[in-house]
Amino acid sequence: MVVNSTVKIESTLEEKIEHARDLIENAIRAYPRIAVACSFGKDSMVTVHIARQVKPDLKIFAVMTQFKPKETFEYLVKMDREWRLGTTVYIVADKIPAILRNRSLDVRLLPVEEFNRKAAETERNTGRKIYQVDPDECCRLLKVEPSKLAVAELDAWICGLRNTEGRTRVDYQEIEEKGGLIKINPILTFTEAEVWRYIATRGIEPHLWYARGYRSLGCAPCSHPGGVLERDGRWQDTSKCGGECGIHTLALKSQSGKTN
Repeated sequence: MVVNSTVKIESTLEEKIEHARDLIENAIRAYPRIAVACSFGKDSMVTVHIARQVKPDLKIFAVMTQFKPKETFEYLVKMDREWRLGTTVYIVADKIPAILRNRSLDVRLLPVEEFNRKAAETERNTGRKIYQVDPDECCRLLKVEPSKLAVAELDAWICGLRNTEGRTRVDYQEIEEKGGLIKINPILTFTEAEVWRYIATRGIEPHLWYARGYRSLGCAPCSHPGGVLERDGRWQDTSKCGGECGIHTLALKSQSGKTN
């Protein structure tokens, strides 16, 4: 069992990096069935970069949606190839997007019928898209349910969450447990500036949208540039503004280890 021992926020970046490596190394030793969740945003890329230094063949998975910007798919393919990640991609869609038809990727196409039915029903009743009217349900169908499949055979997963990203992440811990599934947040105390410093000093190419003023990347219709906090641009003009998709707030496995 990995023990929580959060590094102080006043620590230097190099101390935080070393602490992150230790957390990942201990987690790999304690939980052989472990993988890194990667959104291909700035925080995920730092986390993957550190994790792959600890274990070069550590498994990587990504949950994508049909609403992700094309730049995210292009960046995913580029970085997967350059870093030799062998990413497993989960996506609810009728067919695999052409850009993801890449031999280095393992794309798991998930059933789309329930989403299509609810999206059509919402638009018929309201004249608006499901992500505008009911973003929680949209996220549940396109992100939370696929994430349950992604972690179904895992004992633990590693994420790029950080405490200073937004109002909903202040109280997250480096090591968390829900339903018997362990989540490791190795860069939890990194600041936004430290993430960018890590990226700059390691020569990591960032997603194009950051140059356009975006600070947190999600689906295209639900992400906007700017904001006081990084996640302020997410789900603007909805009750979910600056919040969570549900992957990090809901139990992805039951105590018995089965998905809910």
